[in-house]
Amino acid sequence: MAYQTQIVAFRVALSLALAVSFASPALAGSIQDADSDLVPDAFDNCSIGANGPNEGSNQSDCDGDGYGNACDADYDQDGIVTAADFGWFLGAFGFVFPPAILDCRDHDEDNTITAADFGVFLSQFGGPPGPSNLTCADPLLIVPPDIGCNAQNP
Repeated sequence: MAYQTQIVAFRVALSLALAVSFASPALAGSIQDADSDLVPDAFDNCSIGANGPNEGSNQSDCDGDGYGNACDADYDQDGIVTAADFGWFLGAFGFVFPPAILDCRDHDEDNTITAADFGVFLSQFGGPPGPSNLTCADPLLIVPPDIGCNAQNP
């Protein structure tokens, strides 16, 4: 009888331990990542397009304005994507960059300005770059990336 009581007590303790271990992550809260790029939304410089560690771009921001290359077709930094930006894009279309060169018009960072990059441009035409969840993001910011918004964002 004592042996059966010990087995029942062990099973109850084991069940409670398992229940607590499975419930603990839920109690800790979840980290939001709307675009599933493995970068939490609070730190994502392109919150609607995947540009995290599993993509080639990995949060790159070649103009330092706080908007990731994956969603920043405002090449002249005036705050809106216009025909002037199209001129900048068209001038590089089809160009292949060496791997060490980061060009803002290469939205998918495959080192070639292609139709895929044009798709990003078209999706933003007439609107602002982004969106970015960085508090320092400013489409009018014109500074090198190492001292731009990315360097200032905690």
